[in-house]
Order: sequence, then C-alpha cells, then structure tokens
Amino acid sequence: MIIGIDARELGGQATGAGRYLCRLLDAWAGQGAERLIAYLDHQPGALLQESMRIRWRALSDAPVRGIVWQERLLPQAARADGVDVFFSPAYQCPLSLARPRVTAVHDLSFFFCPYDFSLIDGLRRRLLVAASIRASRAILACSRFTRDEIARRFPEAAARVHYVPLGSDAHLPPAASRELARRQLGLVGPSILWVGSVFNRRCYSELLAAGALLADRWPDLSIDVVGDNRTRPRRDLAALARQSGMAERVRLCGFVDDAALALRYAAADVVVQLSDYEGFGLPAIEAMAAGVPVIASRRPSLSEVVGEAACIVDPRDPRDIARALSRVLSDPVFALGLRERGRAHAARFSWEAAAAQALAILRQVARP
Repeated sequence: MIIGIDARELGGQATGAGRYLCRLLDAWAGQGAERLIAYLDHQPGALLQESMRIRWRALSDAPVRGIVWQERLLPQAARADGVDVFFSPAYQCPLSLARPRVTAVHDLSFFFCPYDFSLIDGLRRRLLVAASIRASRAILACSRFTRDEIARRFPEAAARVHYVPLGSDAHLPPAASRELARRQLGLVGPSILWVGSVFNRRCYSELLAAGALLADRWPDLSIDVVGDNRTRPRRDLAALARQSGMAERVRLCGFVDDAALALRYAAADVVVQLSDYEGFGLPAIEAMAAGVPVIASRRPSLSEVVGEAACIVDPRDPRDIARALSRVLSDPVFALGLRERGRAHAARFSWEAAAAQALAILRQVARP
C-alpha cells in the first residue's frame, strides 16, 4: 500500500501540526509501515533526509500558493504515484483527489474563536475544513473534546471521527542539567515558561497580570514566552508587558528549535498553559514528560488532557493564576507532587500507539 502525505507543515518552522506529523512519520518508519510519499510545496533542503520508507517529493522549486498546490499539483502527483490512500495532518485535504482520504482536525477554533482570525482567513478555514470533513472517509481528533465538537457541528460525519490522542514528546534532545540550563539562559530567580504561538484566546495579558501580582515577592521572577505572535488583530506583546510593569521580566523568544526548547524545559520552575479553547495542549504533556510542574486552564480540552496531574486555574482570573504560581514556587512538596504525577501521566501518551492507531485507520480506509 502506498500512503500519500501532505507534508507542507514540515517545510518551515514545525509548530503544532508539524510536530504531530514529524512524530507520526518517525514512528511509521520504525514500525515498517507501507511505502510513504511525503509531498512538499518546495524543495525540502538538508533537514529532511531520505529514508528507506519515506520518499520526500517536492512539487515545485519555489513555494506555490496553497490552494493551487493542494487542488492542482498535489492531486496530479498523487495519481501519478499510484497513491492508495492520502493522509492530511492539518485540517484540510485535497478535495479534487479521487482517492480515500484521512484528515486530522485538531480543533475547531476558527468556528468557536473567530476573533483569532481575520475575516477572510477565518471564512476560508471554515469553508475548507467543512468540505474536507465531508470528503474524508475518516477524521482523526486528538482529544475526546475535539471529537465531540466535530460530531456536534457535523453530525453526518460523527461515525467517521476517531479519537487518536497525541504522544508525549520523547524526541526532544537530551537536556542540560537544571543548573547548567539556567546559567546558559541567564536565569537567577523563578522561571515561568509559556510554550506555543500567542493567540488572543491564550490569555497572555492575564499571565502578565498574574506575574505582576508576584513581582514584589520574587523580584527576579521571569516569564519566557516561546512562540510566535499570531494575535489577530495583532497586539504588541512587548508593549503589553510594559503596561503591566513586567517589561524587565518577560522574554519574548519567538519560535525556537527542539534543542532550545529542551533547554528551557530543563530550566523552568513551572510551565503555564492558559487558554479559552484548545484541541489538545501538547506543551502541557511535553512539560510533564520533562518533569516540569504544569498550571493549565480548566477549559476544554486542557482539563481533559492534563487530568489530575496539573494545577487547574481559571485562565481569565489573574488572581487565581497568581495563587497557583505562588503555591508551585513556594511549596516544594506540592511542586514535587506535580512533577511526579506529571511524569506518570505523560507516560500514558505514546507516539508509537498514536501512529499504530492512525495507520490502522489508513489501512481500513484504503480497502475497496
């Protein structure tokens, strides 16, 4: 069987969907899966290496606009390669490809949080994702919450939605010791870590307000924000930090590679993942696997994914966030309990299991 894969998410900075696809491909190659053809929208460069089971195929020498690539170049190539089933890891599948398709839909934020998208982008996403759900023989949802959201909004697709949870990220490079990591990052006091692109729904301002409430007690407190600014309408994150009195304590790191991310997990005292809406919340599980206490939103799906292994807060209440931070930073017994529960909880999430489940669905869908 030949599996075609939309691999555009690996062509640049691999954020959520890109990390998801990368981990599945690693596991599939190791599990001896069928032939895999990963299609890119431009030449991949040196980062993506050929393997015995993964063929990287660039469909153009330079990036081509998404819809043209997805609906013209990609279907032509997949048909020519004799693809039996096609996997789309990021919300949209090629609608004009007459092959069985499986699409991963990680959340429906563009329906439920339209304020995080421009008018045109939000409308485009809603239309294309709805069409992709209708066209796909199977849809993969990474949480029960997302599975149920898809089933409620698209009841005709409910029987085709499969819950396939993500894994804990054991693929990050080995980290330095805490002491060395803190020296390399220039940390002196308590370190709060945020991982993930910054959207308006992710409560950046509330975290700043919570940090300001703790500043007198911990003058050397720092907040590292790892992730690109994707707020719409765009907000000046540095200006918001200045307005909150946290300018000297907030470090806006932008996107970082896996080695730099592992270093920050090693140095952090606590990881905070706040949001009004998430499809899964991979950084929370990553942090737990790295042995870092986690404070997470009680909104779905974060409350589902972290279970009882995190400290749960109201993401729109800075005082509630500050109380949780204060307890983690001042109570070593409580922090140790979070670390131990977090490691045990993260061990339940396996990329190998996720890949095997997704592969079984692809095989089933490919059958005549």
